Amino acid sequence: MILFARALARALDLISHAPGLHLMAAAALGLTCFLAGAFGLFLSNLDHHLTSRQGHAQFQVYWRPGTDMAQVRSQWEAIRAMPGVDSVVAFTPDQALETLKKTIGPGFDFSWMTVNPLPATALASFRVNSAESRPAEAFLDRLNALPGVEKVRINPMQLDVAMALRALSVKALVPLSLSLSLAIALLAYLAARLCLEGRRAEAEILRLVGAREWFVRLPWTVSAAATGFVGSSVGLGALFAVQNSLSGVLNEPPLWIKLGPLPLEEALVMTLLAVVMSALGGWLAASGD
Repeated sequence: MILFARALARALDLISHAPGLHLMAAAALGLTCFLAGAFGLFLSNLDHHLTSRQGHAQFQVYWRPGTDMAQVRSQWEAIRAMPGVDSVVAFTPDQALETLKKTIGPGFDFSWMTVNPLPATALASFRVNSAESRPAEAFLDRLNALPGVEKVRINPMQLDVAMALRALSVKALVPLSLSLSLAIALLAYLAARLCLEGRRAEAEILRLVGAREWFVRLPWTVSAAATGFVGSSVGLGALFAVQNSLSGVLNEPPLWIKLGPLPLEEALVMTLLAVVMSALGGWLAASGD
């Protein structure tokens, strides 16, 4: 603890002797985090919109007429508990008949119908997390294997669209996100190196007077990490303020665009990358490697 306090004090002293350089490095890193975060914000909202609106496939399940409803109800709960199932809307034969009456209207006479011929049904919304069809096929097999199930229907085009969107997410959105992270890491490293490179003579003087290597490098590392933390925090804070102001403007007629914030995990990764790579740049700048 004492060691860290001394390193922090020397790091603050380093920053105070060249505040302009550290301010410019933090500003460059903050701007990069802001721009990369804005692009990441667009990608995360696009991915959320596509997967929530069209990244699902619906399976319509029909039971044989006359199947014991206690058994059917237990199977509804079993379907809700299956992996990948987001929601299940179920109808008993009586509920299906009432829905049919409301759909047709009051002009149709149902009095001749002494026995309800409609089956119990369920509409399961299955979340497509893979560009492959095997998970959906396995889910279809599980539904068909349920006792009393007569048939299961699915719209093949809907499933194809959901798998295509997942493929787009994996092949395009993920590489773009990784590229943004790499850009932040490289700029954080270079900003720290350029900020401290011109002061390497100070480190050499400390070595000449017999200072230990960690005593020379640690303050440089801490000062660079602090610069990276401040820069990334300012950039992401500005991005949050812009997103907060735009979300209220866009979510009104006629746009009705709901702009969500940058996911917390991505913001933490950006901050961590900026701090770690800045610290690495500071450590290597002190050694001249």
